[in-house]
Amino acid sequence: MRNDIYNRNEKDPNFTLDQLEMDNPIELFKQQIESCLFTPKTTVMGSPTFGASLEEFVWAFNLSSQDLQYAVIEQIANFCTLASVYSYEVNCEFYAGNVRDIAVINIEIESNDRFNVIVA
Repeated sequence: MRNDIYNRNEKDPNFTLDQLEMDNPIELFKQQIESCLFTPKTTVMGSPTFGASLEEFVWAFNLSSQDLQYAVIEQIANFCTLASVYSYEVNCEFYAGNVRDIAVINIEIESNDRFNVIVA
């Protein structure tokens, strides 16, 4: 079984105190997805296309939820090694906020494990 270093933030609702490594493959896949989504493009040496740069989608006026969805799916397919093992579905929506728009990305893995990413 694969394992990796546990790197959830203390503010994450799924944070577990005193856990040092992960061996749950679904959690590993989620961690890979989160790494892709929250990394800005051009910040990883040797891989200028790694990272979704989600902030750009919230601030841009000419990008749609389909553009965001395509970018998320492309990142997962290209950089998440467990994407070939699990089926997943990505849905994206924009909502009007007071200061700027809010993007909500819903990712469902294996039709039963779901998590949301909110970019405001």
